[in-house]
Amino acid sequence: MAQTTQNTDVANTDEMRRPGAKHTAVRVWPVMVITIVYAAVNGLLLRYGTTNIHSAIALGVAPAIALLLLLIWWFGASRVPWKDRFLGGALFIAAAVAITLGQRTVSLGAMLLASALPFLIYGMLPLVLVTRGLRWSRGRWVLVAGLAVWTGVFSAVRVDSIGGNLFPVVSWRWQASTTEHAGMLTRITTQETAQLPEQPGPGDWTAFRGANRDGRVEGVRFSTEWSTPPREVWRRDIGSAWSGFILVGGYLFTQEQRGEEELVTCYHADTGEPVWSNGIKEKFEDGMGLGPRATPTYSGGRLYTQGGTGIMQCLDAATGETLWKRDLRKDALTEVPEWGFSASPLVVEGLVIVFTAGEEGKGVIAYDCSTGEPAWMSGHGDSGYCSPHLGVLCGTPQVLMVSNFGIESLDPAGGTRLWEHKWDIQTNPRCTQPIVLNGDSVMFGATGVSGSRLLRTEYASGQWQVAEKWTTRKFRPYFNDGAVLHQHYYGFDGERVACLDVMTGDRVWAGERLSGQMLLLVDMEMLLVLSEVGEVVLIPATPQAYEVKARFKAIEGKTWNHPLVGGGRLFVRNAREAVCYEIAL
Repeated sequence: MAQTTQNTDVANTDEMRRPGAKHTAVRVWPVMVITIVYAAVNGLLLRYGTTNIHSAIALGVAPAIALLLLLIWWFGASRVPWKDRFLGGALFIAAAVAITLGQRTVSLGAMLLASALPFLIYGMLPLVLVTRGLRWSRGRWVLVAGLAVWTGVFSAVRVDSIGGNLFPVVSWRWQASTTEHAGMLTRITTQETAQLPEQPGPGDWTAFRGANRDGRVEGVRFSTEWSTPPREVWRRDIGSAWSGFILVGGYLFTQEQRGEEELVTCYHADTGEPVWSNGIKEKFEDGMGLGPRATPTYSGGRLYTQGGTGIMQCLDAATGETLWKRDLRKDALTEVPEWGFSASPLVVEGLVIVFTAGEEGKGVIAYDCSTGEPAWMSGHGDSGYCSPHLGVLCGTPQVLMVSNFGIESLDPAGGTRLWEHKWDIQTNPRCTQPIVLNGDSVMFGATGVSGSRLLRTEYASGQWQVAEKWTTRKFRPYFNDGAVLHQHYYGFDGERVACLDVMTGDRVWAGERLSGQMLLLVDMEMLLVLSEVGEVVLIPATPQAYEVKARFKAIEGKTWNHPLVGGGRLFVRNAREAVCYEIAL
């Protein structure tokens, strides 16, 4: 039987090759089955997938299996002459190598190739169908042309960075990359003095995610009738960074990369015009993007900043003058983390506290705000991208530090460990802030297979007791923070906006794939989400159901920076531009 099948296949191949012979078409039905099954699997992943594990399956595993099946068909059941089977395989390998090696790193090239495979898989079926109406001597050129177009298109694009779903963010090679854009920006030469108030006002936003780092905006109301988008007040180019804005006394402060300089910058909030800049010769760049990651912290007329390579500075907020600086690599005896130093400084009682990802006992360092001298060192974690978080549990102020270790609580004054909870993670880093609940509980989580966990603390007879209340794998935040309202946590399960009942750990609903950053407008009971693609979306903060109240496109390009609402304005930025909108009352 096997010999008969082989002879039939050879005969069919000879028929395709012999001039003037009866036409034998390429066998199509296996390609059709592979394409349909792949499309169904991909559709399910896009519809129901949430985390970057599902993205990795959609990006890498599913197309790889489909490609393997197509290769089996091509070499074993296509009826194509054997010479052309091997030539076709060689052409595909050459095309894949060209796409992969055409990027600045092999890893980025491999990711581009993986994202290009679905186009090849879906394109194969119509191309093969076209060949059925042609003799193979002509039909082969249809497949060659299709492969050439596929190779040309994906060789003409450049991977600029990686999205939150692990898919490459691309642009045409003739367009300026984010790095080139940052290099073309002129250095800010303006050096004015900001006229700052003695104390921040009620509408100011002095630190990462606000003064309490909880993403809650109080005392703000505005119309949600956005059939006409909010009025744009100003728009300007800005250097590359994932840093957010802070707002003090009518001035915006942020961090950015321009050329070879890492900058801390001050802008007029009303006009977007620069006030001053402070630059150092440092540069951090990885697959996620170029420039610093942390957001400045304002306290007592000073700015505390942490750069992507680990240079921490204390600046005069009015002038930008450097008052002192430290190198976390030296102080913590560590190297630059894979995705840069990303934690925003925390100021507590005359100390500025930072996460270093350093060696044991130096993962967290507190510096004297006045002098910059180390006050204490502590901490287990040597990996992670969370910022130190000040919380009050059982009436005791404490610094909560989430890392690959789990979570630990440190005394702000001396760094003594009050309690700890080990929940080791080695796959995906923890990036989101912990959430303090009901004065005695804390919730934290991570993407991938770990999920989220609620701990309950007790303090009695001089001892801390920590107990796990619940753990869920149905709420897996990556780098997207959320907020709590009425015993419900609104945040992200992977890429999807989602609602979690904090009393039970049950996920109440899951919405769109927005994969962005979120503010809770408390008085309006409304979520404001700035999506990864620069869209602003208003979502009622209710456990009843997911609903979009309004939305508009605010900014172009990949956007991981946190939004800011203050003074009747909405401020958004990303790695290329900053925009201010008026939000009407």
